[in-house]
Amino acid sequence: MLPRMDFAPAIRRPDDPVDGDLVVLFAGAALVVADPAAPRLPSRGELGAHVPDDTVHVGRLSGVAVEAAALADGADLPGGFVLEPLRPLHGRLPDAHWALAGRAFQLAEWDRTHRFCGVCGNATERLVDERARACPTCGYRAYPRHSPAVIMLVSRGDEILLGRSAHFPPGMHSTLAGFVDPGESAEDAVRREVREEAGIEITEPRWFGSQSWPFPHSLMLGFTAEWAAGDIQLDPAELESLCWYSRDDLPVLPPPASIARRLIDAWLGA
Repeated sequence: MLPRMDFAPAIRRPDDPVDGDLVVLFAGAALVVADPAAPRLPSRGELGAHVPDDTVHVGRLSGVAVEAAALADGADLPGGFVLEPLRPLHGRLPDAHWALAGRAFQLAEWDRTHRFCGVCGNATERLVDERARACPTCGYRAYPRHSPAVIMLVSRGDEILLGRSAHFPPGMHSTLAGFVDPGESAEDAVRREVREEAGIEITEPRWFGSQSWPFPHSLMLGFTAEWAAGDIQLDPAELESLCWYSRDDLPVLPPPASIARRLIDAWLGA
């Protein structure tokens, strides 16, 4: 979810671009940021001619228009700007800017990869009244997609189950997570993922909350559950480590803005 803020999503803007617009500019999965020591999203005025003409309107943050676009191949950056991967910026960018960047990245990447029809191969066009690209030849419409994934905090008495994946920052452990299979309910996915990654059985999953996560275009569905039976059986193909942790010996945890951390913090505060 986006942090609580004055943000209004929109498909098109009713006015002309101005220098004060926030611009979420990408080169692949890297984000153009201003002030590397204290990263933030740049404005249109700061980027000048480096802003492509074909931007995607994201909405407005506190009345300021937010646009997204891909940096032209081979384009140079103006002085004072750097390219940084989006994922490590989690916790370094202001929460509102990181959430907007995640939303903008998904919209810009969807727009870039659906410029031709997947059915007949002809060029598609943006629609003005809904977030879609339509093929004028065969009528097919492509919409931005979300891939549902479950993320769950499993507890056992005064302990919680945390694992470490190879791509995590040094020392960090997190809750279990995985994608929902076609035809599967979120609750069934929770049970299956816990069984596959930990080898244990759990009680009925309980809904917690959700968060959009742009890696690559996930909608994280948060649950809690309690251990019911079994001993941990680590699958090295899934995780580097997996252990029960008490309140007094927690490892490095995910950033505060993540739903994984919110699950853990809710347990700590219970």
